[in-house]
Amino acid sequence: MENGHYRTIAEPVPSKFASISRYMFMLMARNFATSQWIFSKDVGETLLRSVPGCIIASPSVPGDIETNQDYVHFWVRDGALTVNECMYQNLPSEEMLNDYIYFSRLVQQNAAQAGKRAHACFKIDGTLRKWGEQGDGPALRILSILEIWDQLSEDAKSVARTVLSEDQHYINQCHQDKTDNAWEEVHGYSFFARAAQRHATDQLNRAATKVGIPPNSNATTIYNNLSQRLDEHWDEGLGHYRSVLDGETDGSPLRGHQLNSDLIFACTYAGMPCFDERMLRTVAKLREVFEPLYPINAVDAAIDMGPSIGRYPGDYYDGTPNEGEDGGHPWPLCTGNLARFYYQCMMELTARPSIVITEGMRPFFNQIGCSHTGQISKSSLQYKEVLGALLTAGDRLMRAIVRHSDHLELSEQNDRNTGLCMSVRNLTWSYSSFLAASRTREMAVSAI
Repeated sequence: MENGHYRTIAEPVPSKFASISRYMFMLMARNFATSQWIFSKDVGETLLRSVPGCIIASPSVPGDIETNQDYVHFWVRDGALTVNECMYQNLPSEEMLNDYIYFSRLVQQNAAQAGKRAHACFKIDGTLRKWGEQGDGPALRILSILEIWDQLSEDAKSVARTVLSEDQHYINQCHQDKTDNAWEEVHGYSFFARAAQRHATDQLNRAATKVGIPPNSNATTIYNNLSQRLDEHWDEGLGHYRSVLDGETDGSPLRGHQLNSDLIFACTYAGMPCFDERMLRTVAKLREVFEPLYPINAVDAAIDMGPSIGRYPGDYYDGTPNEGEDGGHPWPLCTGNLARFYYQCMMELTARPSIVITEGMRPFFNQIGCSHTGQISKSSLQYKEVLGALLTAGDRLMRAIVRHSDHLELSEQNDRNTGLCMSVRNLTWSYSSFLAASRTREMAVSAI
């Protein structure tokens, strides 16, 4: 009960996430500009109009009561992760995927002309917003184009080849450079960006003949170099990967460079294996920190849900006019990626004749109620129990996301105390993370 009124809460049957995803997709699609669905925005005395294929991060602007942020912009990363899920849905317009390609080429050209090929954020007309560069963007754009390739028109494929070639050229030249991290707060060597660049290099080289571009003669060298660099992020003393090495800021305190939920993104978006001792130890550390950090998690645990997680411990951004006063909060997109991580673990295990749970993995499995260790045969009851524990763990997170939605509408964050939606509303990335987790769940269950 809130302010004298009862709050209506939707609580899904766990097996119905795929059905809920259809509603989530419709909510997400509202942020995708087409020739018939156009966004306009007053910028001083100028009226900007969206170009088809632009995907805004959120409809929120500083004048809204819930936030002081302007998210009516296109982020390269967010666009790529959105399109990855669009191809699995019934699209309102057949041209949406083609439009994404044309818009990608527009922003790519504008970024190159400005000498900022990894520029992260653009206005709705495709011109540059004053912003930083993120090395994961071109890599994720490559992966998104490969994902939707078979659904593109021949004309769009022709444009896409140019986008792919230019992004490949960027990675070839800049994969050893520093970049802004996923949250645009730290500049350094990003684990997530390096994983994304390595995965994009590998996947594009494998698909070179299919998409009609020359093989990358540098692919093996780049892959091996990035693999070596990724290993350097492991810190045995901390017991987890470090998100950013040699990090620096614009003068604000250095935060989020160690334990960070963007480490999970390296698995869910960038091809890193989940069932790996170092990664499982990292995820266990993340959950260990976040579970007691937010009071809402104790409430959810009593009804067999959660825990929700945020960006990193020590986060103070809340996206509201009270920024910095309340401290960090859970982010549905981070919780969704943790759920997807559990489901991807299931998929990786179903492909093995047996599994070995080492001592280092025990904290991860103990967190989800599984105490088995040692070698476990695929034909054993223990094997089924491991898979069941992973499925249940993911489902608990997905139910929490739905429970704390506003009739399935997802904001950027949920209040750490009440679970209520807060900060910018209808965040595109929140929806895409839920859709991706739900889709991965269906594949994992089918593979059992």
